[in-house]
Amino acid sequence: MQPPHGLLSSLVMVAAALFAVGGGIAVWLDRGHAWVRRGAILVIAMLLVQVLVGAIVYASGTRPREGLHLLYGVAILGVLPLAFSFASEAPPRPRSGVMAIGGAITFLLAWRLLSTG
Repeated sequence: MQPPHGLLSSLVMVAAALFAVGGGIAVWLDRGHAWVRRGAILVIAMLLVQVLVGAIVYASGTRPREGLHLLYGVAILGVLPLAFSFASEAPPRPRSGVMAIGGAITFLLAWRLLSTG
């Protein structure tokens, strides 16, 4: 894996983990702050940058070790938007819970992407 792409992968993993923990705390405190939405947008933006860097690396001729890397890359892009669409009309606490689960799944997919890289 190319160094910038690997570094960004680690940053995405940290951001997704922090987002998942923050969403869990929001559920525990029975709050659904606007930061949950902003956090999801931030993680999605980081993922889009990561995909752009990955596409540049791929175009330069460097391929991932496993073909599943590309599948996981597509899948990770849909997790948080899908979670947000499911929870968009829910009350604050369940919305935060769904987003926390989405953040955890994003973290797991980012970890898998890093390991297949």
